[in-house]
Amino acid sequence: MADDIKIAVFENGELSVPVKGDGGNEAVLALSLDRLLVKVVKIPSEFQENPSDYLTGIFKALSPFPDEPITVSYEVIRETEDGRFVLAAALPEGSADDIAEALDEQKLNITRIDSSALGALRGAWPYLGIGAETSRRIVFIAGATCISMFVLDGDCPVVVRAISLGDDMKRETLRSLIEAESFAGPAELREIVIVGEIAESGVGEFAPVRKIGEEIDFLAGVAERSRDPASLNALPDSWREVLHETRFKSKFKKFVVGALVIWFAMLAVIIGIPKYYSYQTGKQKDIRKIHKARYDQVNEKKNQVEAVRNVSNYDKSALEALRVVAVNIPENFVLDSWSYTKGDLLKFSGKVAGGDLIEVSNVANTFKDDLAKVPLSFVNGEDKDEAMFFEKVETPNCVKRNDAITFSYDKCYFKLPEEEE
Repeated sequence: MADDIKIAVFENGELSVPVKGDGGNEAVLALSLDRLLVKVVKIPSEFQENPSDYLTGIFKALSPFPDEPITVSYEVIRETEDGRFVLAAALPEGSADDIAEALDEQKLNITRIDSSALGALRGAWPYLGIGAETSRRIVFIAGATCISMFVLDGDCPVVVRAISLGDDMKRETLRSLIEAESFAGPAELREIVIVGEIAESGVGEFAPVRKIGEEIDFLAGVAERSRDPASLNALPDSWREVLHETRFKSKFKKFVVGALVIWFAMLAVIIGIPKYYSYQTGKQKDIRKIHKARYDQVNEKKNQVEAVRNVSNYDKSALEALRVVAVNIPENFVLDSWSYTKGDLLKFSGKVAGGDLIEVSNVANTFKDDLAKVPLSFVNGEDKDEAMFFEKVETPNCVKRNDAITFSYDKCYFKLPEEEE
């Protein structure tokens, strides 16, 4: 690794600088995947020239702070006749107050923000043995705060996710495979590759498991990505402005100091010393104002940090709701429509070919009772005796039309209706 790039790592609430470099107080910041919003996106044809607006809309919907400005960066990972696939990332400023505070303490100016997981993937690439084949594989990379998961179609990522430590690896693998098939279509799962110390936890049921025993230097991967101008940089615009201002002030300071040397030599004690002290006093006041503004911002937003942790809560997601219905649905019941409102309501309907209306209604009511009894532990494997997946499921409507009987469940509540006020 060349020593011209200083790399800082923020992990477990601590900032370290394992690669000192020779860039003064400017550094590249590597963050774990769970501190960033990361997503593989297919850019529609109308946004091919300038995809920033399209990506910003997507990431505002993902961000825990949708009202705050968000800076989205991307890198192109594949171009096909059907469109361009990009790997996009963003760092919500509302979730990075602790990072900014640590950087201020060490007086570091950040020029780039990248993911340590992407650096590790770059370092592990020679060991993956990806050739011309297009089969699908999953790569798990161990981390201190999360496990980074990449679903690759050939050499192209189609799903990138951060898995919390202690999560059910088998369930998360199934969820990622479903997401990959929805995004990129069906493909054969060739193998599962594990980088670092990660328990297999049943993932071997999906494909053969291969472990990479070599130690991967993610810092070398981050440095290599930093030299590539086409790689993404998740640095927020406000941080970019501070960097520009700091560089300007540094150059300006050098210029002023040089001018003052000449000026002091000419005016000496007569007016030089009073002016110098006046300049220094004004400068200190400006610095104090900047630090006070940052301190006030940290105090104002500390209560928002907890909201970031809730972003990764998938207990009652659309995918889990679909799985609960699919597992319990009676035989011959065929779904036609589906409507999901996060944290609020699920609606679905379908039909049954033939049969007696009374008999089908009885089966539908039994299905309703089954849904109401599904425990939340069905989803996350935790012991929650009194927590149900649905708070309330009301009686469905069954109507006979021609030779088929239609059914509709319009009121499957995730929270009781009176709690909506």
